[in-house]
Amino acid sequence: MNVDPDGWCLPSEGQDIAAFIKEFVASRPPLTASEIAGLRAIFRPVLAAEVAQRAASEASSDAA
Repeated sequence: MNVDPDGWCLPSEGQDIAAFIKEFVASRPPLTASEIAGLRAIFRPVLAAEVAQRAASEASSDAA
């Protein structure tokens, strides 16, 4: 894994993506409670919209 001057982590040349993700996760401490809450605040509305869209799509295909 390479880290650029701005702190972004990138796979090493030729590094498998799964290996990169595994290395990245292992190098990071566990999420704090405030980080988890922040991620939930970001993704919860997106997931709710996705679930609603799937339900509407299934309902329309069932009606057809």
